[in-house]
Amino acid sequence: MNILLLHGALGTKHQLGFLADCLDHTNCRSITFTGHGDSEVPLEGLSMEVFLRDIDHALEKVDGAVHLVGYSMGGYAALAWAAEHPGRVGSVVTIGTKLVWTPGSLADELKKLDPAMIAEKVPMFAEGLAAMHGEDRWKDLVSATARLITSLTDNPVLTDEVLAQVTAPTMLVVGDQDDMAGPEDTLRTARKLKDAGVVVLPFTRHPFEEIDLDLLVNLLTRFWEGLAQE
Repeated sequence: MNILLLHGALGTKHQLGFLADCLDHTNCRSITFTGHGDSEVPLEGLSMEVFLRDIDHALEKVDGAVHLVGYSMGGYAALAWAAEHPGRVGSVVTIGTKLVWTPGSLADELKKLDPAMIAEKVPMFAEGLAAMHGEDRWKDLVSATARLITSLTDNPVLTDEVLAQVTAPTMLVVGDQDDMAGPEDTLRTARKLKDAGVVVLPFTRHPFEEIDLDLLVNLLTRFWEGLAQE
C-alpha cells in the first residue's frame, strides 16, 4: 500500500512523518513542499501548481494506487492532485483542511501571517519557524503563504467542477472546534464529492499537535481496511 503524507502550511515533512511508523506501512512516505524546510521560495511564489509538481516528483517512480493523506494545506493539494490523476489515487484523507476561502476568512488568516507581528508577539513561534525553515527564509515563507491563500480566495483551485473529478473514496477529518477549517464548510464540500464522508473529532481545534493520534490512526486504518473489503 502506497501512502503519501502531505504537511500543512509553514510545516515540513516531519509534521506528519511520525505517522509512517504509527501506520506500520513500509510504503508510507512524507515530503516537504517547495519553499519549506531547506528550499527557497521560488521566484514565482507558492501555488498549488508548485505543490502538485512536488507530488508528481514524489510519485514518479511509484507503481500502483497511492493513498494521499494531507493536513490543512496538504489536504487541499491532495484533492487537487486526485482530481488531475483519478486513475492513480486509491483514496484521499484530508485533516483540518480549509476548503472554502472567503474574503472574511482570508482577512482573519492574513492577520496571523505578518512576519513582523509574529516576531514581536509570538517570538517562540518565530524561533520555531526559523529552526524549521532557516533564519533568513522563514519570513519569506510566511509572506509567500499569505499571497498563496489570497490567490486561493480570488481564484479557487477546488471549484465544484474540479471536485467532481475526484473519484477516489475520500474521508474529510475536521475538529469540532476547528475555527479555521470549520465542520460546516467541510460538510458542504463533502456533498460535492462523488464518494466522501466526514469525521468530526470531538474537543479538537485546528493545530495538528492537538489531534488525538491514537484516534486518527484508528480512523485511517479502519478507512483503508474498509476499502480493501469492497
